Amino acid sequence: MKTIKVDARGLACPEPVILSKKALSDIEQGDVIVQVDSEAAKENIARMAKHEGCAVTIKEHGKQGFELHLTKPEPGEKHRAAETRAKGDEESVAYLFDSDFIGTNRELGKILVNGFLNAISSLPHKKNSIIFISNGVKLTTRGSYVLEALGKMHDRGYEMLICGTCLDYFKIRDKVKVGTISNAVEIVQTLTGAGKVIKF
Repeated sequence: MKTIKVDARGLACPEPVILSKKALSDIEQGDVIVQVDSEAAKENIARMAKHEGCAVTIKEHGKQGFELHLTKPEPGEKHRAAETRAKGDEESVAYLFDSDFIGTNRELGKILVNGFLNAISSLPHKKNSIIFISNGVKLTTRGSYVLEALGKMHDRGYEMLICGTCLDYFKIRDKVKVGTISNAVEIVQTLTGAGKVIKF
């Protein structure tokens, strides 16, 4: 059984996820041990690995960060997990918000965001995702005018992915109130794997 070690300390998002994903693809079965020095990288890699069907254990090493132990399953087990995901993804929809309002008029645009979120919520819920990038990440933070609506949708099972790089750019990572702080790799995977992508 092969073991690969990855030192992703000091690397910016999404490099730690990309390196970890590549290491997993380089082995048929075995372990990948990844060192990271940020909470965000730890969470992103763990989610990616679990999505790939891997078992994940995490050790904390104080100021030195975290060590993730990713165990890749036997090929047959991975294929079964992928087939299960693919069946559900055919009917999935990804809704992409890249602004904190819709259109060119801010006040009207806020009304439209509320209206479209309510419309999305009223549709039959399959495996839908809501993705927030650029100024759209502000919709998920403290004081957002749609926080209550997003909270209800989150409770119903909607996956909500928020661009961590965007949050850091606006310095509002600590203000997030709903959803999962994500990365470019996971967001692109969700968009390309969805049956439909609707951008607002």
